Amino acid sequence: MSKNRKHKHYLVEAIEVIDTSARGLGVGKKDGQVIFVEKAVPGDIVDAQVYWVEKKVPVASIARMVQPSPDRVTPRCQHFGDCGGCKWQSLDYSAQLRFKEKQVKDAFERIGHLEVGDMRPILGCRLPYNYRNKVEFTFSNKRWVPRHILDQGAPMDWGGALGFHVEKYFDKIIDIETCHLHRPIIDEIRNEIRAFTKAQGMTWHDIRNHTGYFRNLLFRTSEGTGELMVIALVNEDDVAPIDLLFTHLAAKFPQITSLMWMYNHQLNDSYANLTARPWSGPGYITEHLGPWKFRVSPTSFFQTNTFQTTVLYDQVRNFIGDKVNLIYDLYCGAGSIGIYVSDLAERIVGIEYVESAVADAQVNCDINGLQHLSFYAGDMRKILSDELISKEGRPDVVITDPPRSGMDEPVVQKLMALRAPRIVYVSCNASTQARDIALMSELYEVVAAQPVDMFPQTTHVENVALLRLREGM
Repeated sequence: MSKNRKHKHYLVEAIEVIDTSARGLGVGKKDGQVIFVEKAVPGDIVDAQVYWVEKKVPVASIARMVQPSPDRVTPRCQHFGDCGGCKWQSLDYSAQLRFKEKQVKDAFERIGHLEVGDMRPILGCRLPYNYRNKVEFTFSNKRWVPRHILDQGAPMDWGGALGFHVEKYFDKIIDIETCHLHRPIIDEIRNEIRAFTKAQGMTWHDIRNHTGYFRNLLFRTSEGTGELMVIALVNEDDVAPIDLLFTHLAAKFPQITSLMWMYNHQLNDSYANLTARPWSGPGYITEHLGPWKFRVSPTSFFQTNTFQTTVLYDQVRNFIGDKVNLIYDLYCGAGSIGIYVSDLAERIVGIEYVESAVADAQVNCDINGLQHLSFYAGDMRKILSDELISKEGRPDVVITDPPRSGMDEPVVQKLMALRAPRIVYVSCNASTQARDIALMSELYEVVAAQPVDMFPQTTHVENVALLRLREGM
């Protein structure tokens, strides 16, 4: 192993990749040193070129493939390795499931130091591709081109990009021709928008200088109804370019059921606080989960894999079991979990920080004719209080589905003070889930954990854990 530690560049020969990290990097070990290897999968033997050290761990690229893993497959996507979105396309799907299941198990054992009564096998997705019902693209007047494309020496169109952010860079956008995670019609529409706006001389966003008209493009689709919503986010409060583009799209793509636009004058790309302006169509799509209907507006939160959402929510139902009197649904969003399990409780109380999400939840209850669900909007730490318990009662079951960062410790303490007989904890981050459950381990035992793959080709995995109040507590 030759080393130049000063510049952190050196070659590591014949390193075997033995695991994968939560970020999708291959994990190898040589002479007792752990090395992260980009684009490597477990079972590969590679010569690795170290180019960086992150938190004392060398990060390397593959200099030479000595022997490929039996789990290695050819990525379907032409942009694999460049946009950073699907880090596991080179890993066979059965192996992806194996390592996601291991990720959950490791989090509970190594981070939480928890005993799980029943660690269940992961539930895979029947559609490893074309499963996303929501996708966002970014316009940029500067196109980022990966080195391996430049090295080919072919003539290059530098006229901007409509695609995804390059990993770790807010101002670098890779132009996307085809993405295999959503419906193919989305590629057709996006590519047409690129061609049309270029031909019309319309300006695209300069991310650093905050100039240019078109900023972002958002698609939302319904698997239940086939509806398709397209939303353009622009940098100027001027509808004329939108009229021109949308008139063209409406004529060319009758599949589009709603066309909308938003004026975003902010320096960031967030749009939850913006007003969506309808151009045509109802301005929402309707999705189905089991017997329930959900209205999804441009800013509504809804699980991005409709097919697996019913699989995930069925696990919540199983963990609730028989019908109970009262359920608290924490971080309830637009009320999708509460509505899906609404027949299992006499009453359900949902709590959510985002007021617009609570408004969506109430609309969804009205659509489904449900009157036994009520919602509170505000800070979870303040709402989950003695006053709430006095008014609504003490829950038989608490469902909690927090963001990736998990629950704030004050919320965990309030949850422990509730002493609900059962907690069903849904999480898209097993590490923070295990951390939170560990804080409650004196009061609660982990009866079961059920991993569910919601995002094939990525490193992300969802997990549902059932906690039961220990006897005598």
